[in-house]
Amino acid sequence: MLPKTFTTMTRLTLVCLALSSFILLSCEDDFGKKTVTYTKATALYGDLDALRATPLNGHARDIVDPGKIFVYDNLILVGEEGHGIHVIDNTDPQNPSAVSFLSIPGNREFFISEGTLYAESMYDMLKIDISNIQQPVIESRIENAFLQTIYGTDGEAVIGFEYEEVTQELDLDDPIFSYDTDESIFYYDINNSLIPQSAVPASFAGNSSSGIGSVNRIVAYDGYVYAVSREKMNIFSTANGFEQVFSQSVGWNMETVFPMGDRLFVGASSSVDIYDISNRESPLLQSNYWHMTSCDPVLPIDESTAYVTLRTGDFSDCPGDENELLVIDISTNDWVQEVQEIVMDSPFGMTLIGDKLYVGEGDHGLKVFDASDRRDLKLLESIASVEAYDVIAHPNRSDILLIATPDGLVQYQLDINLDLFLISNIEF
Repeated sequence: MLPKTFTTMTRLTLVCLALSSFILLSCEDDFGKKTVTYTKATALYGDLDALRATPLNGHARDIVDPGKIFVYDNLILVGEEGHGIHVIDNTDPQNPSAVSFLSIPGNREFFISEGTLYAESMYDMLKIDISNIQQPVIESRIENAFLQTIYGTDGEAVIGFEYEEVTQELDLDDPIFSYDTDESIFYYDINNSLIPQSAVPASFAGNSSSGIGSVNRIVAYDGYVYAVSREKMNIFSTANGFEQVFSQSVGWNMETVFPMGDRLFVGASSSVDIYDISNRESPLLQSNYWHMTSCDPVLPIDESTAYVTLRTGDFSDCPGDENELLVIDISTNDWVQEVQEIVMDSPFGMTLIGDKLYVGEGDHGLKVFDASDRRDLKLLESIASVEAYDVIAHPNRSDILLIATPDGLVQYQLDINLDLFLISNIEF
């Protein structure tokens, strides 16, 4: 049996961490000052060497602050934001059982391929052998793979941030106004000095890529591991052990990554960027598909078609009023164009099972589309009774759909009439 867990709305609160837009919630007075509301992230310091020496394998424990979800073979892995990964045995979907907890300080994103877990840990990238899930082993650690360690005046390292929403009256020459950014989160060190956002590892910056869900910032593909942060792309080779072969700033506000063939699709807040990776170690930007600023998972279906969900909303981490499911033509390398646009309520994750596309609409439910014609989606059903933030296909069974909800990861059995039959619920 799974250990008893808490029911919490923490995750939805964190999804809205940037609740107040810095630009919108500011008011200039007549005395050279401005009142602003923003999220202040204050650095936390600690012994980085001690954290790196944290024992990996531990006893199963309650899921309190869920993040990344990954379904691999008969395992379900649920991230505990900033702390590690819960391992759950899903051999019997009716009775999933907790196995262990992998302690990985600072972890938010991870990916599994061929019995190997690739995971970020603060500044580092880890390669972990999980071929025997009862005895996982860290095979390799590339220190400072993502960014150089930030140290305080006493020699301790920044190991995370504490977030609070503040309203302050600031002088117009305050450094905060010199940042040309739409972000409403600003990072401060022990001396209350601003830390450039580009210097903060993605593992420290808020939460995993898209709230509770399965979209990836890290992916293993054809002997390489690709990892994106807000502006940097990192590539690691697994051919001879584990080594970093590429690290460059290539974009801005990158959120997801998905490889297919010789192309790498990167979903950013205002574009889908397509890179030529015929040379796996040297990505070359081929084309962009620009859209309104939004949260932007992208799912290539085949070599010529991809689906993109655009999600926005006032007082959210994706401000705006564009909520759409797009079908885009990616058949040519230098020109990407939209072929279908479907108005949605609040699209989050999506998955294709056979000829049906399932799209989570948050508290608006679950939508099911006929995708037998990949470029002409037709709505089959809208299921309002299921609060679906991400939807994940079972890797071994086409009749099981996993849905991430505010209260847990729910497994449903599908039938030909599109009815959902509850199998089990892993509570958060």
